[in-house]
Amino acid sequence: MGIFDDLTKQFGGVAGMAMKNPQAIAAVVSLLSTRDSSVGGSGGLGGLVQAFQGKGMGDMIGSWISTGPNPPISGAQVTDVLGVDTIKQFAAKAGVPHADAGGLLASLLPSVIDQLTPQGSMPEANALESALGGLLKGLGH
Repeated sequence: MGIFDDLTKQFGGVAGMAMKNPQAIAAVVSLLSTRDSSVGGSGGLGGLVQAFQGKGMGDMIGSWISTGPNPPISGAQVTDVLGVDTIKQFAAKAGVPHADAGGLLASLLPSVIDQLTPQGSMPEANALESALGGLLKGLGH
């Protein structure tokens, strides 16, 4: 079973809407990729980890990477960590209103990051990009 199938099984509520909007998943992939700088620059998952650590939330993203439970995060917390510019970039790429982007990311990031890190550690860059490519392929991109 691929990452797309795993995510489809896990999502409900707001995230279920994201599965109906493949643009939202593509925007998350852009945020997590070092090869696509259209959302958040080219820092990828490593840059996201640094951003969370810089805001004192390293334990939060660390829990999503580890094999334990994935605590939720609020849209306001995501916006604080990523900044308004990145949230605007995400909203534009995802095709959602700016006001909804933080909440949508908050619903997606824990599960997506968890699925990208099944061994409980940061994947090597090529493995991560391959997994992200697989996710896009599942969306038909």
